[in-house]
Amino acid sequence: MFFQPILGLVLASFLEWVVHKYFLHNLGKKKASLFSFHWGVHHREARKNKFLDPTVSTREIIGVLLLCLVSSPICFISPITYTAMLFHATVYLIVHNYAHRNPDWCYKYLRWHYDHHMGKDQDKNWCVVHPLADYILGTRRKYEYK
Repeated sequence: MFFQPILGLVLASFLEWVVHKYFLHNLGKKKASLFSFHWGVHHREARKNKFLDPTVSTREIIGVLLLCLVSSPICFISPITYTAMLFHATVYLIVHNYAHRNPDWCYKYLRWHYDHHMGKDQDKNWCVVHPLADYILGTRRKYEYK
């Protein structure tokens, strides 16, 4: 039973990684894509404004809710695992929006996400809540800033 919440957080980290990399970036770089707001608006604003992007994206909220719905069959297998995934999704929405309103806080406490936006390669550091999947998949890059 102890491993179930941990499994949920690990699964959520990998789900976040996959969605961010393949949907929000790979598809998001195509102007006609449903996901183009992420690359074309969010990343542009963050780079232009030194990480600041105070806009709360309705698409982001809807996307997270849809992911929770799509992954809901896990609840029938392990309600505790699914609850941990829901917790991760909630933390994601809160932390991601807070970070982009408070760049100094993000730099200090979510450096991996700051590195994603402000580093040399915006195709690294896919995770927001915690960088577990980035470390395991070799996509965590640390950058120094002047």
